[in-house]
Amino acid sequence: MSAWIAAWNHLNVPNRNLIDLTLKRRTQVSRSVVITSGVTAEHVATSAPVDYEFSVSPDTHYLALHDLVLSAGSMRVNGEKRVQCRDLRQTLTFLPAGSSVDGWCKPIDRSQAFTALYIDPVSVPETVRCLKSWSHPQVHFKSPTLLQTASRLSEVVQGSLPFKELLVDALSQLAIAELALLQFGPTRSDGPDRKLDSKELQRIERYLHENVANEIGLSEMAGVVGMSKFHFIRCYRAATGRTPYRSLLDLRCDVALRELTAGKCPGDAAALAGFDGAAQMARTLRSARGIALRDITARASGTKS
Repeated sequence: MSAWIAAWNHLNVPNRNLIDLTLKRRTQVSRSVVITSGVTAEHVATSAPVDYEFSVSPDTHYLALHDLVLSAGSMRVNGEKRVQCRDLRQTLTFLPAGSSVDGWCKPIDRSQAFTALYIDPVSVPETVRCLKSWSHPQVHFKSPTLLQTASRLSEVVQGSLPFKELLVDALSQLAIAELALLQFGPTRSDGPDRKLDSKELQRIERYLHENVANEIGLSEMAGVVGMSKFHFIRCYRAATGRTPYRSLLDLRCDVALRELTAGKCPGDAAALAGFDGAAQMARTLRSARGIALRDITARASGTKS
């Protein structure tokens, strides 16, 4: 990996550590920054991306809106399992202060950008700070409500409106409240046995199809409809009679079979279907569908010949 090395850039602000993906001689980055008493908001963009690595431990809460598309990459938070990174457009990441994060990215040749909000922990209301879920990181998740606020924040940071600091403060407090609601529980008053409606199911299905090649967790699926993951499991099962994980697994199997039948090698088919390698794909196809990988590849070879 070369060129983008994660470093700390204080921007002359005491005790405000920023993740600064600076580029070494290979390309240029445009950066817009708005600093207030409680938060720092920045938009970073480049039209000539290069590979980069990062290893950081922020002392502020970090909320980012991504406009990144990678050919490959991974990210690990607090030493847990690495999350694969590819199409991250309109996804969000929340890292509580003190998180340990490392990874690497290989961007494709397109404009790459992100908007980040660095939140001083003391500026978070006590009612939110006391939530146990507030200390849980969320990586590459989707939430239509929070996405709208983060997108508005990005526009303000990049724009030339007056009272930018006031707007950033207001939008950051709204983002904190929306993130807390997302982590705490359902954003509506329905009871635990409510079924997801058809539009919610369609949004989840679309999200799964668009992101099947990426790492998808319950938090990301629940975020699509603005629920906690525990409430989401109950509502999804009530509507479909199955678990969200089972639906995701079936979709991965469908994609893998489609790609294998089309002649893709097992490694490529596994990557496109979101499996962690050909071996995991083979085990899943056998257990979930009763299909042996060698039978599929043999049929595909016979068809091509």
